[in-house]
Amino acid sequence: MWRTSCGERTLDGAEARVFAEALLCLLDEAVIDQFEDYSSGVSCFDDLSYGQKISVLATVGNGLLRKDVPMVELTAAGEAAIAAVFEKLRDIIILEIDEPDLGTSSRKLVVAARQAMEAEEIPDPTCEDPGEWEVEIQELADAILWDADYESGALYLDQPPEELQALQVLTGVAEGYYRWTPDDLSEEQAAARLAELRNLATQVLERTGQEVD
Repeated sequence: MWRTSCGERTLDGAEARVFAEALLCLLDEAVIDQFEDYSSGVSCFDDLSYGQKISVLATVGNGLLRKDVPMVELTAAGEAAIAAVFEKLRDIIILEIDEPDLGTSSRKLVVAARQAMEAEEIPDPTCEDPGEWEVEIQELADAILWDADYESGALYLDQPPEELQALQVLTGVAEGYYRWTPDDLSEEQAAARLAELRNLATQVLERTGQEVD
């Protein structure tokens, strides 16, 4: 379970499907070179070690895609990992637009997820305007993320204790939000967790494909 901006929930249907697809594509980067040549553009995620990235992605994937997982505490690293998944979705859409032979499958997933949210004026899957898709992807991200607090770690961590406490009360940011760090998994542990997470994402795609189609 995840405490999203739309309530305590797990993703289902088309929303789960598009997230699982983007997550699986992001995990492909781990398989290729352990993220060594990949930058998501989300510094709070990119600054983690490889073992930490797999660890936090597992936390995010299980929290958002499995109903049997207890509520996950919100942290900067966790929300940054979610943002990194949506950045990968943006990359996938841009690639589809630049390489027409790839088809429109990812754009169709976005359209299905936005339709499930009863959104209006959704672009057609054949739309080639990146700006149009940026809006739709941001709406998907906003249905999970409260805001972009994960980008403001330096502002909080550099404050004296008394000023930090006042700032946390003012903004509603939990005390451990920035201080929590994912486990730094060994390569063997990371490989096992990566395989489990890829299997979870694949199962979600298979299940939701039957639900959505």
